[in-house]
Amino acid sequence: MQATLRLRRWLRLGALGIALCAALPPRAEAGGTPAPIGYRIERGTLATALQHWARQSGQLLVFDAGELAGLQTAGLHTRQAPAAALDQLLAGLPVKVQQTADGVFVVRRTAPAVAAAAARTPARAVAPAAPGSAPQVQLAPVQVTGSRLPRSSLQTTLPVTLIERDEILRSGYGSLFDLLRHLPGMAGHSPLSTSGSGDSLYLPSGAAATTSLDGMGPRATLFLVNGRRLPRYPMVSLNDGALTDLGGIPLSFVERIELVRGGASAIYGADAMSGVVNIILRDHADGAEAMLQSGVSSRGDGDQQRLQLAGGGSRANGDRWFAGLDLQRAQHVGGDRRAWHREQDRYPIGLLSVDGDYLPAALCPAPLQRDDDGCWYDSARPGSLQPAASTLAAYGRYRRELGLGRYAYAEARASRNRQRFELGATAAALHLGNGLLINHVFQEGGIVRPRVQATDTDLTVGVGRNQPGRRWEAGVGRQHSEVLLVTEGAVRTEQLFAATRQGFVPGFTPLPPQQAALLFPRIGNRGRTEQWQAWWGLQRDLVALPGGAAQWAAGIDLRHETWTAQPDALLGEGKLALGLPLEQRRLSRPSSAVYTELGLPLAATLRLDVAARWDRDAGDNAFSPRAGLRWSPSAHWSWLLSSGRGYRAPSLFERRRPPADDDAVVLPPSSALPPCAQPSTQGCVLDVAVVENRNLEPETTRSYALGVTWTPASALSLSLTHNRVELRNEILALRPQDAQWNRRLWALDEAGQLQSLRLSFDNIGRTVSRNWVLRGDYRRATGADGQWQLSLDALRQQVLRRFRAHGGAVDLRGHATPRHAAVFGTQWQNPHWDIAVRANYVGRTRAWLPGQACPPLQHEQQRCSNPDRLYWNLHLGRQLGPRTALALDVHNLFDAPPVNHLVGNGGLARGRDDPLGRYFLLTLQLR
Repeated sequence: MQATLRLRRWLRLGALGIALCAALPPRAEAGGTPAPIGYRIERGTLATALQHWARQSGQLLVFDAGELAGLQTAGLHTRQAPAAALDQLLAGLPVKVQQTADGVFVVRRTAPAVAAAAARTPARAVAPAAPGSAPQVQLAPVQVTGSRLPRSSLQTTLPVTLIERDEILRSGYGSLFDLLRHLPGMAGHSPLSTSGSGDSLYLPSGAAATTSLDGMGPRATLFLVNGRRLPRYPMVSLNDGALTDLGGIPLSFVERIELVRGGASAIYGADAMSGVVNIILRDHADGAEAMLQSGVSSRGDGDQQRLQLAGGGSRANGDRWFAGLDLQRAQHVGGDRRAWHREQDRYPIGLLSVDGDYLPAALCPAPLQRDDDGCWYDSARPGSLQPAASTLAAYGRYRRELGLGRYAYAEARASRNRQRFELGATAAALHLGNGLLINHVFQEGGIVRPRVQATDTDLTVGVGRNQPGRRWEAGVGRQHSEVLLVTEGAVRTEQLFAATRQGFVPGFTPLPPQQAALLFPRIGNRGRTEQWQAWWGLQRDLVALPGGAAQWAAGIDLRHETWTAQPDALLGEGKLALGLPLEQRRLSRPSSAVYTELGLPLAATLRLDVAARWDRDAGDNAFSPRAGLRWSPSAHWSWLLSSGRGYRAPSLFERRRPPADDDAVVLPPSSALPPCAQPSTQGCVLDVAVVENRNLEPETTRSYALGVTWTPASALSLSLTHNRVELRNEILALRPQDAQWNRRLWALDEAGQLQSLRLSFDNIGRTVSRNWVLRGDYRRATGADGQWQLSLDALRQQVLRRFRAHGGAVDLRGHATPRHAAVFGTQWQNPHWDIAVRANYVGRTRAWLPGQACPPLQHEQQRCSNPDRLYWNLHLGRQLGPRTALALDVHNLFDAPPVNHLVGNGGLARGRDDPLGRYFLLTLQLR
């Protein structure tokens, strides 16, 4: 898998302009001269040839692809030492070769570049050598997520996927969330889905946009920005726990995204259990640039506009800076704008009895539907498909070179995101006693319309020094996140019962206007997180080994997190229907860690990495080791083996109560239970209290990866990787039936009789995920006509199974996580055109909840399975001038509607399906 990921990154550097390629150091001969290596590089563009030279030689190489645009090479078929082979490859071309103090080769153009190259932005500034001085160049060390040691993806011993800036621009996606959720194996958790993960759909808990890897949930995926973890979203999701919001990071600020599959806690600490997503922001721009973007669906709705302004550059002494501003707006799209958006099972409105009798409501105004069978409510239609949103974000970074390898940098990021969406009027059941209840939609209070305002700030400063064979860096950062959530249309419980005592019968008699003002309040919840981070790290070369110098890294990470929750007074007192009480809180805790990592090039073809980390997170301690091996027996084959352990300490958000109601339950008679305080003919009647468990223990993981890469020619690469992650001590919600074996649920009266149950979260689960990932890339140059590129990224989820203590296994595969997913892309590019077609395939999924069976009605209607889906995206890019480009992206080219038969989903899987249909996005770039 690794070589495919590398080749895919190299092939897509294009206009972005930097190639960072490295492999294991070649075996040195007795005299210190590098051993000859066989090269097979075909005729073509110089940038492509340099990429192949770096891969085949195993040397670190940096060049600006835009600067070298238009240069061709005759290729190379020889066996020489790396430096001699590079000289032969560049013979007769207007370029020069420099070398850094760390041994990195740098290729620069000596003659002016063609006009087309002027429009391209170099990805990294290179400080030229002073006249008459030795050709030394100061560069930041090559770094790829998954290691503390300087290396490229050719040397890493973890499965890494790189998404470079040109690929991001070509994708046509408008947000980081949209880009990530379309990757195979990545699940999307949209703002509309996370907002409903609290006690009630009509009492939302924020609106975060996040993703997660391989079906393990958002708690098991760690998100970093420039290597530092993002703060938690201030609002708690009772289902998913602590979330990480991606809504405040515009794609216009992103340089590349590095994705690591499998446990990486030995490198990054808590939460890096199923994987790590490292978002690298830009640190340089070639002067001023602007981007205008506008989009609309084929139905004339879902408008969005974006304005991005940026500037940057480099100074003669090597200083680099970047500053950017991004403004985006999106139009609200209601659920009634799409005919497919509806519930398969409608909600009966009126009086119901336990015997199955139904008296339809006498008052049945729209959007309720009256027919011969009664009064019905389709809860999907009034809900939003896309929230109205506006985001203003700013980012700046400055790096100062202080001489002798010393440097200092400062970066600041801030964003404000506003969202508004609709949930429809509150639908609730009013219990009347004697087995009677009334289903009612409180249209008297209007539509529940949450408004969310999220503010994020991030300020970081650091210092460091790069020297031959060693490097150190220290820094401190502060991140702040705050959310205000205002909701209209909630229902006050006391006023509702008071109105019924005064003669109000929901659905049968009108509500007096004077009571409506008290019955439907406007509530506001606030949440705030603050995070301080400090770090110090050292990297250095050790003794020489047959494959090169051994590398060692060590450091300290410190973090302090504070969470403040300020729920509305009515919600805090438990006075709202469908909502349990929330406490006002201010919690904080420190965490600290020490880590070390050792890279051992045992031979020119064999590299071993070992790492370990000790974390202390409040009162929890964790030790996370990792080992990785990469073996390249030939130029065409490479094998990867990785194993590690990880953990996730219960965060400030995790020590919480599960999403459940304080209702009475009946347990069947059992000898495992104590005598019952309230026996009945069906069993033991028990009250239920939903409580918090402050004694949760950390979750732990064991992860393994085995991969092979085959590169039969420089233009073709295929990789196959098998990943396995086992999550242990998983935090799951206790259920009433768990009282059969768990005494901690029991609440006894003075006589020792079982009176009630206390449900909470507990460490009672284990989840196993196994999947296969296939990646392939093929590139063919056609001379002056341009070049073709084909890419494949496919995943097969082999196993996704959850085990509960004293219970059976539940198969999660094929539910929220499809068994198969793939992305196939083809691209043709020349100096004037960039045309790409991308196919997104998602396999069949099950239309019922995990651990259950398909409902009989769905079985009769043959709706137990959601069909597989294939969406096509088209990208048309045209270079209008040296600094002007125009692009048209068409998403869901054939306007395929989503299909989802799961009751409650409204016809789509939020976060996975695109609800707007065919969508056009026009982008104008000025540089």
